[in-house]
Amino acid sequence: MNNKNPDSSVILKRASNELNDELTPGLIHEVNNVLTGIYFNLESCHEACSADTATAEALSEINQGVERIKEVLNRTVHIHLNVAEREKTYHDLATLVESQLDLVRIIFPKTAKITLIPPSEALHVELAEHPFRTVILTIASCVREIFPAGKVEVVFEILSPSQLAEVIPSLDQYGMANPVAVSLSVPCAIGSVSEVDEYLLRSTTGDLTFAHAENLTESLGGRLLLHPDAAKKNSQIMLLFPRIDLNE
Repeated sequence: MNNKNPDSSVILKRASNELNDELTPGLIHEVNNVLTGIYFNLESCHEACSADTATAEALSEINQGVERIKEVLNRTVHIHLNVAEREKTYHDLATLVESQLDLVRIIFPKTAKITLIPPSEALHVELAEHPFRTVILTIASCVREIFPAGKVEVVFEILSPSQLAEVIPSLDQYGMANPVAVSLSVPCAIGSVSEVDEYLLRSTTGDLTFAHAENLTESLGGRLLLHPDAAKKNSQIMLLFPRIDLNE
């Protein structure tokens, strides 16, 4: 008798397809960084080996290969961003986040509790869903390493402009009019993206970083903020986007 849950099978298949598609830009970004490091090391080696013709020629060929790979990767990124720009549309932010949670659940243990606290009113944003999903999955992948072992509760909350103003009184400094946010609390006090990446480098060998999530969020017209709460010894990861009034 086959006891396999068909719903789980569908979710897993969707997760595989989505992760392959959506995490690609992040992996390209990381590979590009590695290639840049190789390029500069090759330059140093080339200078040191300039007297050895055979070695210099071999290094030159490797350098040309690196440049070719970087060119292909950059074209792929541009194609992705162009597609994303064409796919921009209006979304209810709570509905958009909720539609990503099945994929988020795949990243965490089965015992993890993944929930969403919606706002009291509809909050609309203009986004391309695919890169937004990449940001959510990138953050979830990193946060998975931050949460301690044992019981894990991941709570996403949609914050209105007034709620955000209560949490971050100095919100005006970020130059975003009428922002709304997707907020996620993590059990450690962190003040910057670089601090998170430093922690992750010590604890995991994962390729995706908070820096990538920050860059991609900015490409969507948003901001990624980390708001530490020293008293509670935790931090809120916030994705801020301008609120769109569909009645205007």
